[in-house]
Amino acid sequence: MNDADINFYFDPLCPFAWMTSKGVRQVAAQRDYSVARWFISLRTINADVDYDSRFPAGYDAGHTVRPRLLRWPPGPAPSTAAPARRASRRTGTPEASA
Repeated sequence: MNDADINFYFDPLCPFAWMTSKGVRQVAAQRDYSVARWFISLRTINADVDYDSRFPAGYDAGHTVRPRLLRWPPGPAPSTAAPARRASRRTGTPEASA
C-alpha cells in the first residue's frame, strides 16, 4: 500500500478524528514515524444505520450541521458569476482575467 509507519483514516467532519489527529501528530514527532492520511466518510460507511431507532431524537440533525453549513448559502450556484480576478505579475494589482 505505502511505506508509512502509520495509516491514519479519518473523516474530516468528525470531531473525534480531529482530536485523534493531534495525538497521531505528537506520536509521529516523538517516534519519527511517517504518517499517511486517508480521507473516509463515516456517513457513507454507516449508510445502513437507522439513526432514528438507534439514537435519541435530534441526534442526526446535530451531527449533520457541519456538512449543511459547508453548503451555505443553500440552493444552486448563481448562473452568472463575476469574472475571476488575479494579481498582475508586474504591478501586483488585481486585473480581470479573460
